[in-house]
Amino acid sequence: MDVQSLITEVTGRAEKIAAQGQEVATIGFDTLKTANGIVVETVQTLAKTNGDAAVALFGEAKTSFEKASKAGVQAVIADPVAYLPATTPAVEAFNTSLKTLGATRVELVKTFEGGYSSIKASINGQPTVKKVAKAAAKKTEAVAKTTVKTVKAAAKKAKA
Repeated sequence: MDVQSLITEVTGRAEKIAAQGQEVATIGFDTLKTANGIVVETVQTLAKTNGDAAVALFGEAKTSFEKASKAGVQAVIADPVAYLPATTPAVEAFNTSLKTLGATRVELVKTFEGGYSSIKASINGQPTVKKVAKAAAKKTEAVAKTTVKTVKAAAKKAKA
């Protein structure tokens, strides 16, 4: 084997590896971008849900305090439970948060598994499943939007 054919062979392999590396980087970036969108939307949803619940709970506490102030110390001592604020908004927000986080976990796992499969296929020289990854990303986005709508509805219900 002469030097020229050796250089040509090494150059060909290096170009192939560089192309695979570029494809892996692109797939990884797209996967992280999708995951970031899921996380950001979930955090915004959780903040809104829990913020609304905190406002509702504070309003309940204020109303209970005013009620207790008007009734007097003797009435509060006689029946203290009647002057406690309703904790329903906080409990509903907590349960909604748990459901949202569970759904987000499932979607992130699907997203990262799809990205890993695409990267593995790229490294092994198989055609990548970009269409499958993009479809999974769109499905994930649709599920996240549905979750957000559910959470908003629960927050409105808790606020009312």
